[in-house]
Amino acid sequence: SSGINAEWPLRPGMTVFRQLNYPHVAPGPDRIRASQHTDYGVLTILAQDNVGGLQVKLPGQEWEDASTPQGCLLVNIGDMMQRWSNDSWRSTLHRVVKKESASQTDNRRQSMVFFVNPGKDVMIECIPDYQATGEEAKYSAIKAEEYVLAKHYSTIPSILASAGEK
Repeated sequence: SSGINAEWPLRPGMTVFRQLNYPHVAPGPDRIRASQHTDYGVLTILAQDNVGGLQVKLPGQEWEDASTPQGCLLVNIGDMMQRWSNDSWRSTLHRVVKKESASQTDNRRQSMVFFVNPGKDVMIECIPDYQATGEEAKYSAIKAEEYVLAKHYSTIPSILASAGEK
């Protein structure tokens, strides 16, 4: 038993589908196109073109290219799954770079991303099966909507600071 209420996927969710376009960038060394981050939801399902640039970083390791064979999808664990599993499943730190080896004439990158998220009133708390006897949950319980809003609001100081620099 997973400990997850079987009805949660049927509630209105915050799942999002996005089509991302990274425009062509001028020649030069590796350049950051999307800074390092983890996804805040449950799972992220990604279809990407063959331009490349997605990189993942596991704890204690260097950045690695995350390419997928043509016709295949890449799946990332998100922060909510990490919280549900009490860190048994870890959210994937990743970024997007423009590789120096990418085409100098057209390195535009396209991807389609499906962010799987629960309904806004679903509690994100440790599933009992992932908590050993006597072990404390590593994260306090929070509603999915509150967690998402907190993650969004945490970026505001950097947005405001960069707007003030212009």
